[in-house]
Amino acid sequence: MTDRWYQHVPAATAVVPCEGQQHRLTWRWGKVKLEDHDLGAERAMLVLGGEPAPCLRALRLWGDQFGMAPEQFTQMHRWLGADAVLAPKEFEVQRQVGIALSWERSWKHWAYLDKHGKLIERQLRDLALPVVRAHLTAEKQRFGSRTVRRVELRPVPAGRPLGMHGQMDSVSVSATVTLSSDWIVHVWSRGMGVVEGALVLDVVGPGATQGATQVRAVRWRPNERQPGVAQPVIVTVDVVQTDAGWRLAGPNPEPDPEPKS
Repeated sequence: MTDRWYQHVPAATAVVPCEGQQHRLTWRWGKVKLEDHDLGAERAMLVLGGEPAPCLRALRLWGDQFGMAPEQFTQMHRWLGADAVLAPKEFEVQRQVGIALSWERSWKHWAYLDKHGKLIERQLRDLALPVVRAHLTAEKQRFGSRTVRRVELRPVPAGRPLGMHGQMDSVSVSATVTLSSDWIVHVWSRGMGVVEGALVLDVVGPGATQGATQVRAVRWRPNERQPGVAQPVIVTVDVVQTDAGWRLAGPNPEPDPEPKS
């Protein structure tokens, strides 16, 4: 990826009650902006002993949350109580991406032996497993299989190859998917987890046509050596965003070549 992580994360605006009015907070390009305050003037008031306005408290909370203890972050809206409005749900996608990056950095700093690896695993299970199941449901219907028997998630550090292996027959499908925080940052945040049944693993870059994005995705194909059995293959394909969601931009692609050992 050559772009900054925040370039493709959609901007969001939330409204919080502040000093008897409804004020706007906007997340864009990795930062939260107070739309209805002069930030310099507000900080000057604090120096003079004034109380921070709710919008300023919301801005401070946005930065502080990424240094919170994990148990605080996961239960933030509960312990904030009436102040939960200062952590707007409109920023949930941006919050999940930010915490994934924060936990990944901590995990790497501690040589992947710290609890942050478990936190990323839990986050991936919450965000990715429903998407993977939606993909398997679509593919089993296309292939004629009856049920999803087993789905396993294998988390790996950011930068490692992502993929899926498994088997599908007329009775059931079992699969193990390998994902990292990269999937949350570059795929989930765009809402492109499943595109016309294909499970998107990662984003390669701009597509061949204007407005298209090239991705690596999983499709299931019949195994030529085992009649009645299908296996997952990775394909590189262009996708485009429409009013109805993400769509494939071209014909059903051929599988990517197997990596050389």
